[in-house]
Amino acid sequence: MNIGILIIIISVIVLAIFASRKNQMEGAEQNRETEQTEKETFANEDILSYGQVQERKKELIDAIETNLADKPEQLVQLKQIIDDWAELKVKTFLDRRSWVRKPEEEE
Repeated sequence: MNIGILIIIISVIVLAIFASRKNQMEGAEQNRETEQTEKETFANEDILSYGQVQERKKELIDAIETNLADKPEQLVQLKQIIDDWAELKVKTFLDRRSWVRKPEEEE
């Protein structure tokens, strides 16, 4: 009788250990997949440095000045849009790198 109870208790303990381990493995797998997705997202982002943004901005402004010389209102609007785009790209680059320069600052 005592041996039967002992076997049942040991079986329950073993099952509990295996169930706990299975949950931990599933959680670890989920974390790994999430991290992999984030890495792929970062790899596919179009992050430009300040110099690259300024170069592309100049190219875009030159292109619209040659093509829209006869439409000054649209030219001014597009220049403003390009300037805003350039500012956002530079801000994105600086924000992405800010944790490297200022790790002690909290947001």
